[in-house]
Amino acid sequence: MARLRPHLASVGICYPNPAPPGSSGSDDVNHYRLGQALDRRRSAAERREALARLDAVLAATQADTVLLSYEDFAVQRPLWRVPEILADLFARRGFALETALVVKPQGEQLASAYALRTQVVAEGRTFRGFLRSEGASGRYDYAARLEPWRRASAGRVTAVPFRDRRSDAPLLERLIDGLGLGGRLAPLLAPADLAYRTNRSSGPIAVEASRRLYRLGVHRQVTGHRRLLGHVVDDWAWARGLDAERFRGDAPDGLARVAARFAESNARFAAACWGKAWDAIVAPAPAAPPNELAAGPIPPETEALVEQLVRAAAAQAAFRSPPAWRRRTAHILEEGRERLGEALGYPIWRVP
Repeated sequence: MARLRPHLASVGICYPNPAPPGSSGSDDVNHYRLGQALDRRRSAAERREALARLDAVLAATQADTVLLSYEDFAVQRPLWRVPEILADLFARRGFALETALVVKPQGEQLASAYALRTQVVAEGRTFRGFLRSEGASGRYDYAARLEPWRRASAGRVTAVPFRDRRSDAPLLERLIDGLGLGGRLAPLLAPADLAYRTNRSSGPIAVEASRRLYRLGVHRQVTGHRRLLGHVVDDWAWARGLDAERFRGDAPDGLARVAARFAESNARFAAACWGKAWDAIVAPAPAAPPNELAAGPIPPETEALVEQLVRAAAAQAAFRSPPAWRRRTAHILEEGRERLGEALGYPIWRVP
């Protein structure tokens, strides 16, 4: 949508440019700054400015459809009333709010969340350990997360499975068709747009190297966003023909508990969105064995590659190893800050 922005007005669609003057070039791709302002990760002044910019767009546009896009709209706390704020803002300018979302089984979503944490060098646990704490999170109760948006949208919800048993069409095609925009957007989309993928997941070697880098504390000495260090790790592995397959964690019992925990929520979600059973609509990922290295003995040649990658990434960050007591203290403080943020209503990774 950001690439097509100059052409969208011709088909009656507006994809607002939310970036304030002077922002970096990547800030106009989606609406994360607005979302972060609404869930209090940015200041009250930024929140007022972001809403004022959106209101000005709604007042000026001739389009009959305005699209906002931000994945964390799905997990903001009800306390902040984000759906109601947006619904009221849109209604004042003659628009009715609709909600669109993409869903996949919770076990796959948790695997994606774990891989993302390793890509920003924020995870030192094994996948099994991650599931023990994150697998019960309300972030993955899709029916509960959707409910405030469903109410604010007066039931106008389009839910698109990541893999749909009813269709082999690309995800983007199914999403825009579900929104009733296929006829307008199809002439603007090239075949490459329908096959577009971004944020490729890490593979097993990069994940294990990132886990070790986190435990060493390398991320605390990175200049700039620590995802840059994650890019170094991924690029090193991919440049050598490694990690052709995405990471798959080894925690069958934990994944089975997750599936059982959210089965009733998924049934309610599917009934509300599709009028059918979850398993009749949502197709699981093709079966494949785990490839997590931390879960078992690592072959010597693989261990050598992991250690080589850890050394290369640490050198890139100009890492100087602190005393063990300082590293342990810093780790305890990091964990404490994350838990405190969740308790106070400023969660980074999950909705308790």
